[in-house]
Amino acid sequence: MNKNNNVNHSISLIVARYRGEKTLRAFAAELSTKMLEPISHQSIKNWEGGTIPSYYLILAIALHNDDWRRDFALEILAVLKAEQYERDLVDV
Repeated sequence: MNKNNNVNHSISLIVARYRGEKTLRAFAAELSTKMLEPISHQSIKNWEGGTIPSYYLILAIALHNDDWRRDFALEILAVLKAEQYERDLVDV
């Protein structure tokens, strides 16, 4: 697997793990609670399918939340920008 495939696969697994049994719409709504604009269920489906989410959207989720949503975003940031977001450096 090349680097892009590893990133896509890792993000897909993170999204699936946090979504669990929730519907796409329910998970998108929960992620959107503190966001200025809602995250669509289609975005969640795309992320699970291997599309790489917007760095700035994920950063906004991390900055606007202090619960599981922040953990979710930090895990994705650690995959997207591993050199900047090593898991040990972002744990608070």
